[in-house]
Amino acid sequence: MPVSRRTLLSAGAAAAAAVALPHGASPAVAAGTRAGLPVEGAAWRALRRALSPAAQLLTGCAPVDNQRYAYPPPLREIVCQNEHDVQVAVQWCLVEGVPFRLRSGGHNYAGYSTVPDGVVICLGERMHWLHKDGQRLHVGGGSTNSDVYDNRGLGLYFPGGRCPTVGVAGLTLGGGLGFNDRKWGLTCDRLVETRLVLADSTLVRATENENADLFWACRGGAGGNFGVNTSFVFDAVPVAQLRATVFDLTFPLDVAVPVVQELQHLLDTDHTHDLDVRIGFKHARDGKAFLWVLGQRLGPEATLRRLFRGLLALHPTSEFIEERGFWEAQDHLLDVPEDRECYTSKSLVPDRWLTADALTAITEWTRGWDPGKARADGYVTLFAMGGASAEPAPHDTAYPHRGAKFVIDIGSRWAPGASEEESEAALRQTRQVYRTLRTLLGTDAAYVNFPDPELVDWQHAYYGGNYERLVKVKNKYDPDNRFRYPQSIGTPELLTSPRPARAASAPR
Repeated sequence: MPVSRRTLLSAGAAAAAAVALPHGASPAVAAGTRAGLPVEGAAWRALRRALSPAAQLLTGCAPVDNQRYAYPPPLREIVCQNEHDVQVAVQWCLVEGVPFRLRSGGHNYAGYSTVPDGVVICLGERMHWLHKDGQRLHVGGGSTNSDVYDNRGLGLYFPGGRCPTVGVAGLTLGGGLGFNDRKWGLTCDRLVETRLVLADSTLVRATENENADLFWACRGGAGGNFGVNTSFVFDAVPVAQLRATVFDLTFPLDVAVPVVQELQHLLDTDHTHDLDVRIGFKHARDGKAFLWVLGQRLGPEATLRRLFRGLLALHPTSEFIEERGFWEAQDHLLDVPEDRECYTSKSLVPDRWLTADALTAITEWTRGWDPGKARADGYVTLFAMGGASAEPAPHDTAYPHRGAKFVIDIGSRWAPGASEEESEAALRQTRQVYRTLRTLLGTDAAYVNFPDPELVDWQHAYYGGNYERLVKVKNKYDPDNRFRYPQSIGTPELLTSPRPARAASAPR
């Protein structure tokens, strides 16, 4: 049965009572600092009693993906196992005055899913679940891409990402890119319902017909802004009988410009939206520089090979093309998790095809990348857009970049342990090509799921003309700005400067 905000006011009150401060204590006493709120004491014991037996209250936190933001860690991690646990956790943080962040997969590029001297509210294993109802998939708020793949026996799919440990929540709430968005839209485009715990600890449902403004904001307005999304319902696609042909090609940089021009032509003439591709310029830390073309086309191998005649005539240095069942094709495209490293990312979302000048600039930057003492790699990755992802208007959902040809990820990765000076050398190089491409492509539009703490006017870079409307939704559902981080909706300008990344190694 749908749960409305009104019917759950009593549940919010119960959660508040369950985590009330000891008699005579003041919320102002606990300011969220290690000195003001030690990791033991009456407040924590009250929280432990209010949580379900399955919930966990952990010291420290599971490692974040980007090790630039690994230290200092949060005070505690509250691992919630059901919606009541989430209500208790949110209300406790409010009563105690403890800063908090939300985490599903922990992959936020800018470290916004952790907070020093606060707590991280995490959705635990019992909130990793999927079940189907007709052609709809119901997904727990803690689920990851790998949970979706592990439930392939349900025979249904919604467009998702390729990294197995990325949370469905963060993916969806920021838009959601993958190898099927040109065919079936962004992840957020398939969303038909989500449930959230709000700042006052009440639970609400958001759909086209119920809390419709909140539902609009949850499709591209980014995670951690309006509440804790505890579950999702997606309009899914039956894929059990589908075939797809995967391709995995590498080329020398000498032919990078004609390769990308040929791929842009193929995308531009792909009127059935069956083709999707990721194009990666990369200079690896071992000094090798190359172009990597990875993707799929729904349908038989013979059709793909016919379409790829011009591309293959450019003589790839490695070639893998194979027709598979749909899920087996996704297995090949799935990213293999590596050791956690430090990294930086900047993004651009152009609404035009890349010119020869832009492609040459990327090629020469890739060729000239200096790994330095940090042994950092450098890359520029083009994620193909268009097709079904371009069908909604920019204001139909909070995700605005509907005319995009690509989402471009500009970045570098290096192992923890590098000094500030060594990592700064990699940052300088990524800034340089970012500035060049921003000028050549005539845009500073950016993808909110690739957050950049250095981004100027991030409000409109991420959200275009939708930001002011998002602020109105924020003011309605979180009027006291309890859900916040440096680039959250409605964050005052003075709080948006990036937190210095520490990071290279653990304290000794």
